[in-house]
Amino acid sequence: MLKKFFKKKDIGIILIFIFVFAVLSFFVKESLSRYFSVLVLLIIFFLTFLFTKNIFFSFLTFVFLSLPFNITYQLPIAFEKTLVNNIHVNYLVPTISILDLGVFIFLTSLLITKPNYFKTVFRKYKISFLLFTIFLLIQNILFRDTLIVLNSIRFFSYLFSFLLFLEYFKTSKFTEKQVIICSTTLLFSILVQGVIGYLQFKRGAALGVKWLGESKVVAGLLGSSFVSLSGKAILRAYGTFPHPNILAGFFLLSFFFSIYFLKQTKGRWKIIPIINMILSSIFISFTFSRSTIFLLIITIIVLLLRLIFTKKKLFSFSTPLLLERFSSLFQRTDTGVVDRKNLLKVSLSVIKNNFLQGTGLGRFVRYMGENAPLTKNGLYLLQPVHNIFVLLLAEFGIFGFLSFLFLLFDILRKNIQKINIFVLLIILTVIGIGLVDHYFVTLPQGIAMFWMFMGLAIFFSKDLSKNKKNVDN
Repeated sequence: MLKKFFKKKDIGIILIFIFVFAVLSFFVKESLSRYFSVLVLLIIFFLTFLFTKNIFFSFLTFVFLSLPFNITYQLPIAFEKTLVNNIHVNYLVPTISILDLGVFIFLTSLLITKPNYFKTVFRKYKISFLLFTIFLLIQNILFRDTLIVLNSIRFFSYLFSFLLFLEYFKTSKFTEKQVIICSTTLLFSILVQGVIGYLQFKRGAALGVKWLGESKVVAGLLGSSFVSLSGKAILRAYGTFPHPNILAGFFLLSFFFSIYFLKQTKGRWKIIPIINMILSSIFISFTFSRSTIFLLIITIIVLLLRLIFTKKKLFSFSTPLLLERFSSLFQRTDTGVVDRKNLLKVSLSVIKNNFLQGTGLGRFVRYMGENAPLTKNGLYLLQPVHNIFVLLLAEFGIFGFLSFLFLLFDILRKNIQKINIFVLLIILTVIGIGLVDHYFVTLPQGIAMFWMFMGLAIFFSKDLSKNKKNVDN
């Protein structure tokens, strides 16, 4: 029995898990409850690998489980380095998240057991990958800043994990049983986040599950995200994400993943991704994220028209409560729109002053300085510009920005086989969210979601059921 779980070729991966567990024990004093949360998630990751011997599958299930939990550890740093206009800014504090640990285990495990995957990726994207890598190295050497180094390693490792998944699915695919497990895991995450978010919305305050990464928020409290509808302050659903917009992005990502899982399952098991789609569509309304809800509505309408023409059925969901929220877009006093415009204006000066070398990943806020815009209440708006394209141009500089676009174009060009409605909808979603928010670049969860969206676009562009075999190892 033990030989089944502890094969010689798996010893290296098992030792990696043991190493992470050992390092994790040093952070018990930081927060005992968060320590156990991380430990349970990593144990599930470990056990899934032991039973399946498939690091790709076990890592993906780990991501579905851990993605929503904003569990991070702040690295020690001089307090003055986190100040802008004598105000502490969380964005300037280097952190390590639960996702970072998962990515570390995934990459080191593959490096030990399947190094050929790394060679294949380097060969396939040799020029574009090399240009972007050289740029990151030069920028880090120039600035020698802990925050930039950590953010660069995270950005690079998440990107590389994505490319490794693409190579894996060129020759292999998950079995239907594994797809069902992934879909069920996603259902669990949707339910947990949906219930927590709904209770936050009803209660008007956080539930107190800080050990899962929940933010401390209250409707009407400065720093909390709420909406004023009919003269009443209503707390937007956070789940355990750091902001309601990211929770909304998670539900939209889950919706697209569920469509994909629906195409990969048969018979009675199709009910699981269908339930996921319904729940995601319902729970997203409590986030009051106008851009993401609008993108979901567009997606549902397009799919509805598509299925009408193919004589199939489709469901839809809407909520009258959102009408007032959307109508505020056309009012000049809408703080969300005004703040975004002001951040865009300031970003032009940041780009101008750092056009060649950029500010470095994660340091946009520091370079706003005294030019930082003011909120309606007269406070400094110390946030990254809510546009990933402008933000990347500011933080990478022109050379880094162009090298990243070249790499992204190279990846899509070499992997997207056919443009269809699903590919267009996902690309529209990424562009739509990217134009009005920054979490695809600034947060571990957002970076992971960005590459997961990209992966879905590629998977939808090809028929994965052909010319491939099922594998369990």
